[in-house]
Amino acid sequence: MILGNRQFTRSPVPQKFMWVADYYDGTNLVEYDFQTKKSNDFYSIDREKLISFGIIGQGSQLFYNVANGVFNINQDRFSISYIAEDEEFPLTGRAYLYNDHIQFKNGSSDANLNTRAKEGKFKNSIDCFNFGYKKSMNLNDVNINYQCVFSLPDVEIPYFQIKITSDKDLNGRLIIRKNGLIVDEIIAPLKANHSGNINWELR
Repeated sequence: MILGNRQFTRSPVPQKFMWVADYYDGTNLVEYDFQTKKSNDFYSIDREKLISFGIIGQGSQLFYNVANGVFNINQDRFSISYIAEDEEFPLTGRAYLYNDHIQFKNGSSDANLNTRAKEGKFKNSIDCFNFGYKKSMNLNDVNINYQCVFSLPDVEIPYFQIKITSDKDLNGRLIIRKNGLIVDEIIAPLKANHSGNINWELR
């Protein structure tokens, strides 16, 4: 296991962060092999064996546990739920498998059109690393599609991209907990079959 082992906090290549998939049998798949630096295909991750997924780099480990969907951001645990009519719908912490993992990068390219050189006209960079999951669940006769992605921009504050869709109208609040304590409550009414989206900055 790599995630959770503080020995592994650096990418073996110039890319600042790389994704890591840990499996229940103690094996793993990483974006770049630590010895050979050879890249691996994201789509070859075995979802059936996955126990945690995230990114490492720059001295940090950021990941979520497949067994409960809780995010571990540098040893702080973030969980999310939704409360409607005094009934709480835990979106994380359930005995589900959150193994429909997501990973993508936001990039940019700067062009220098004033140079005659054939090389070096474009400078490409990764501006944001993203990982998370999506999950469909039935909570107290309400069908909910839930997606949570942690985004780590190069210069801005990290944030969660939270997306929720319900098959019923719900007039409720989004609850975000850090290490078990509520750190934010957000008024978040949901209209049936319409997604509710919010970007929540880490605190």
